[in-house]
Amino acid sequence: MSTKWIIYGLLALALLITLNLVGPLKGTTPSDFPDEFRPVDSNPIQPCPDSPNCVRLSVPLNIDPDKLMTTCETILNNMGAEEVESDSESFQIDAVFRIALFGFRDDFTIRISPDNTGGSILHLSSRSRTGKGDLGVNRRRVQKLLSSIQSVT
Repeated sequence: MSTKWIIYGLLALALLITLNLVGPLKGTTPSDFPDEFRPVDSNPIQPCPDSPNCVRLSVPLNIDPDKLMTTCETILNNMGAEEVESDSESFQIDAVFRIALFGFRDDFTIRISPDNTGGSILHLSSRSRTGKGDLGVNRRRVQKLLSSIQSVT
């Protein structure tokens, strides 16, 4: 193998590491979302580990819990979730996404709580099962779900 290809490989690796740390591929952190989306004490989903491969939010929405449940199920299926298990009585959805290139599996958890105004609180979590970083996959997945909910309602 020529030295030129080794240098190209090392440069590509350095670029990927840099983008993972500070660029669009950086890991997911709670500061990627507005303060009003921070988890509340009543969030029933297990807290994220201390690594940039998980996001856990509580989002207040002016949507009926039943409608939100159906909307979330449809959106997760449209996003390409490999598995979607839901329980409409307890307002719970558990989905699994598979990262195409590497085959890693990520868990997406939704719990919906009715609030006292006729709306809902959407508790959600997207987390990688393995590794420390996620190249921003979980952040983008949550943002896509939230933007899809806003476009439907």
